[in-house]
Amino acid sequence: MNKKHDITDAVLTSLNTFLTGYGLAKARKKRNRNGGAARIDFGQGTCLEVLDATLHASVNMVKECELRGKENLLAVAPYFPPASADRLCSAHINYADTAGNLHLRLNSNILCVKNCPRPAALVRRVTPGRCWNPQGMKVLFLLLTEPAALQWTYRKMAEQSGVSLGTVNNVIKEALERKYLLPWDKGYRWANKHRMIDLWTANYAEILLPRLEIEHYQGTIKHHEEEQVLLPAGETAAAIAGMMKTPYSQFWRQGSIARVIARNRWLTDAHGNITVIKAFWPENRTFTKAVPWLLIYAGLMAVDDSRCQEVAEEIRQKYLETEI
Repeated sequence: MNKKHDITDAVLTSLNTFLTGYGLAKARKKRNRNGGAARIDFGQGTCLEVLDATLHASVNMVKECELRGKENLLAVAPYFPPASADRLCSAHINYADTAGNLHLRLNSNILCVKNCPRPAALVRRVTPGRCWNPQGMKVLFLLLTEPAALQWTYRKMAEQSGVSLGTVNNVIKEALERKYLLPWDKGYRWANKHRMIDLWTANYAEILLPRLEIEHYQGTIKHHEEEQVLLPAGETAAAIAGMMKTPYSQFWRQGSIARVIARNRWLTDAHGNITVIKAFWPENRTFTKAVPWLLIYAGLMAVDDSRCQEVAEEIRQKYLETEI
């Protein structure tokens, strides 16, 4: 059974659990002898063609459904994040996922279930090993964002990543054992940098980010660039690049921001509009004006919001893929 049929069958099971729970007739999947798209028959003359939403970003999904006639389609996916579900719902598009979230317009009735959590099987898993503890991730961040570092001595890698010499030795040893790195000339090269970006991004959200010092403030942003201690992060960096709009301000802090706080008159507020994350790289690797795109990409991917993830994918294609 292929992946598409797996998703359709899993969604159908979830749908029928909901329908029978309310005394409604079960839906049935109709098989197509000609190999066309699967359909789900809800009875009373309502039969919807299945459209696999995993192949489209939610914005493109809306356009695709409108072109194909959204009244006759059912978008399916393992899970629709709340932002994606809201976008589809606002566009009056039928959808259902394996978690139990759904929005159906059937025979003049509207059936809607929202905020079912992400299935446990889809939760990001932490990759074990010395490469993927917080210290190891700092070394990998250096190697992923500073191409020349693959040819550096272990001592210089340690100095530029802010970890001990022993940590660098352990990380490189494990990276070689796992075939993340391959010996090359007098240093190393990536065996598959695409995969390493994926692994680092997933583990950033689960391992590194939760251990960083994060502060929240309320105020306006008027004076910060001249200080060079605050660099745009995540949504803010993407907004500055013209890729999205956001009411929030997110920054990386490399050094003291006492002057910035005083000049802008920020107030500490757990629910404030300004988020400041303490840098995990050492002062001798201070960035100017912007952090590497990998960090912006990972920050957006860590947010359970479809728009952030769409912009992250745009960043990956535009900036990260070109570096590989």
